[in-house]
Amino acid sequence: MMSPTMLTLLVGLGILSAVQSSRESTVVGSGKELIQRVLGETLAANFTVCTLEVADDVNDTFDLSMPLPGHVRICGNSGVAVARGLYHYLRLYCKSSVAWGRNSSGDNINVPTPLPGDTWYHFRQSSSVKWRYYMNVCTVSYSSVWWDWRRWEREIDWMALHGINLPLAFTGQEYAIAEYYKSMGMTEDELLEYFSGPAFLAWNRMGNIRGWAGPLTPDNRKAQFMLQLQSLERMRKLGMTPVLSGFSGHVPEALERVVPGIKLTKSSGWGNFNTTYTGVRLLDPTDEHFIPLAKGFYEMQTKLMGTDHVYNVDTFNEMNPASSDPSYLANTSLAVFQGMRAADPDAIWLMQGWLFLSGFWNEKTVKPYLDAVPNAGMIILDLYTEAVPIWSRYESYYGKPFIWCMLHNFGGRRSLCGNLTRIATGPASDRVLQGSSMAGVGLTPEAIEQNPVVYEMMLETGWTTQPIDVPSWITDYVYGRYGTVGGSNGALQEAWSVLTDAVYQFNFGQTYLGELHRSPGIPSSKMLRIREPANLGPSTFGYLDALRDMAPVQSYDASYDFAGVTAAWRQMVQGAAQVMASAGDISGPLSYDLVDVGRQVLVQAHADLVTLTSAAYLQWSKEKQNTSVVMATLGKALLGVIEDLDSLLITDSNYLLGHWLETAKRWAVSDEERRQFEANARYQITLWGPSGQINDYAEKHWAGLVGTYYYGRWKLWLDTLQAAVNSGTPVDGGKYGHDLLTWEQAWCQDNETHTAFAKTGTVTVSQTLLQSYATYSGKSTYTKFADTVVNGFDIHAGSALVSRDPDQMKMFCDMEPTCVGFISTGYLKTAVDQRSSLAGCDLYVKQK
Repeated sequence: MMSPTMLTLLVGLGILSAVQSSRESTVVGSGKELIQRVLGETLAANFTVCTLEVADDVNDTFDLSMPLPGHVRICGNSGVAVARGLYHYLRLYCKSSVAWGRNSSGDNINVPTPLPGDTWYHFRQSSSVKWRYYMNVCTVSYSSVWWDWRRWEREIDWMALHGINLPLAFTGQEYAIAEYYKSMGMTEDELLEYFSGPAFLAWNRMGNIRGWAGPLTPDNRKAQFMLQLQSLERMRKLGMTPVLSGFSGHVPEALERVVPGIKLTKSSGWGNFNTTYTGVRLLDPTDEHFIPLAKGFYEMQTKLMGTDHVYNVDTFNEMNPASSDPSYLANTSLAVFQGMRAADPDAIWLMQGWLFLSGFWNEKTVKPYLDAVPNAGMIILDLYTEAVPIWSRYESYYGKPFIWCMLHNFGGRRSLCGNLTRIATGPASDRVLQGSSMAGVGLTPEAIEQNPVVYEMMLETGWTTQPIDVPSWITDYVYGRYGTVGGSNGALQEAWSVLTDAVYQFNFGQTYLGELHRSPGIPSSKMLRIREPANLGPSTFGYLDALRDMAPVQSYDASYDFAGVTAAWRQMVQGAAQVMASAGDISGPLSYDLVDVGRQVLVQAHADLVTLTSAAYLQWSKEKQNTSVVMATLGKALLGVIEDLDSLLITDSNYLLGHWLETAKRWAVSDEERRQFEANARYQITLWGPSGQINDYAEKHWAGLVGTYYYGRWKLWLDTLQAAVNSGTPVDGGKYGHDLLTWEQAWCQDNETHTAFAKTGTVTVSQTLLQSYATYSGKSTYTKFADTVVNGFDIHAGSALVSRDPDQMKMFCDMEPTCVGFISTGYLKTAVDQRSSLAGCDLYVKQK
């Protein structure tokens, strides 16, 4: 007879064997399925996937080999590890890459048969950090709000290929919230009063706003919930740890009716919204009802979605606690944590460190707030490490594990930027600093699908222990992005070499966004102040005021190389034309980049025309000069730039307003909801609030938006200024502001259809625009005087033009009848006789 001890041992071994078998099946199955989705079944048949046995404390690891000619073997300890192994092979042997792009247009996948590689090749790699995190709480509104399963499936594969294993999974949480509160007796009407519209849920969840752009119907909540279940299943199968929402204490006002005696406070105002849409109720974490209510929410959410034990909670996002008393702060964070652990004993609190940028927080407030939670129970996202690291201010968060994050983008606003040198060196060096509790790297942009080079490099840091050599990495990146033909093209390699130095050494707060997206105001002396280099801090944005005085929306770093952007554009247009001549077409990634660089050049040209037009208006309003003719000339050119930009953007599917609007309407189940969702989509990228509360914060450079909304606003501005000059009557600022807002609101409520399909001809259009905006063909002759400056005599005093390329400066000088020359630092001159020496500054004089 078998002994009880032996029986127990055999049963245990059987269970262990079953667990291992299940894990092996999941790793192999998820890996094979991903390879089939990325490469297709025919190519995938040449790959073998197996489970890699490593110790439990070893990070994600893959083992890549080629046991037979034309056959690749990838072993990993998770589906993510297998995916990363596949991506390593694709980049190394196939000069391929996978990046954001509509309908896979961001991919460059060129896998020949038989599969290339060396049979002696064997490579094993482990991730350098435990966690590779992805998404900002705002990304789900600015980027993924209208995604369907096809788009989410694509994104999850992208995550896996890039080694991400800790993704934010916020979709559909309103379904769980509604089910929880309805189980307590809350009515549907009370819930609809609380939830915002789909495009603004991120800020509803953080307790900033309520109700704006709603309602959020039960049908939509259920549909989003079903989408969440699909996403969670795929993430978990690949071995990811999805981060679910937590209970922060932001609750519907009706909770006071449902729970007698509960005491709620109103959150402070936010974003210039009035009380109709702010004043979200907050249940103080120290209240006796907090932990039981939190426990109930986590139990409901787990019942509906399962759990992987990591929850994101940000009780004080862009809001300050009620007290700075250390004991209050400690009790607050402890209650949040205890609410999790009451329902899930293994719960880990994932918190954004963004709140610590507020002046409220210092050593006396941060330490008690963090110390109340055990180190093993919390992970902190150091949200903006590439520009404003917080962890180093507070002794590595007093031992809490933190993730080194790249925020990079605010609102999805477009500019070529990203500090590659900082990204290449920062994570590797900070991880090994004495006292560092760094446990991962992460991407935390407010919006994605822009500047893919920056994100590609940032995710590389999760798989290397050494700093990245930027120049050699860029060379390989160009090969991977454009393939062998594009990568070996000297002009394209030169374009990226120039861009790396010209713009990819600057954070978002240092870059230049232009004036195109700005709600234009009446020129004033504010317009002509010198733009100073930006401080490395969180981006700020202005609000709509009655007069809408023109002032720089954002300063920029003085060394941001505008002329370098134009030089890179020349090289990229040349290289793209050569690739098209050789290969018959250009790839999606090359089309995307060609449009993006050209877009930046035209945005810069537009900004300069705004500067010159404003200067001409001020010459009339302040100096009583008749500038009607020059304003008409400049105004025509300004509108021409907008039209030309729209014609460039429409050649690539990634720059279309129509796609954004159509995907929004696709979620609707009625005509009324279709109109509502389209209005959601329009308001978010323009006024944001009902009357411009966070105006143009989430602007986009999309065909359709540029050609209608931005064009219409700038035409109204030009017509208003021209009418004032022609009539001799100053602009009525109040009336203009009212008329402009009325026009903007009408656009947001409009339902004009915009194409969701790109036109052909990216290279041809780019070549034409290059001749118009970067090749001087005027009749004037200019003589260059090196290392020479003229001080004073500026046509646009105090505000340099940003298009510093000599050919572009000549074009602007020709448009301005009083211009007799210019200096290379961006100033047109009315006189050039008083000269002096200045190294690095060149003077160009127009010959009579």
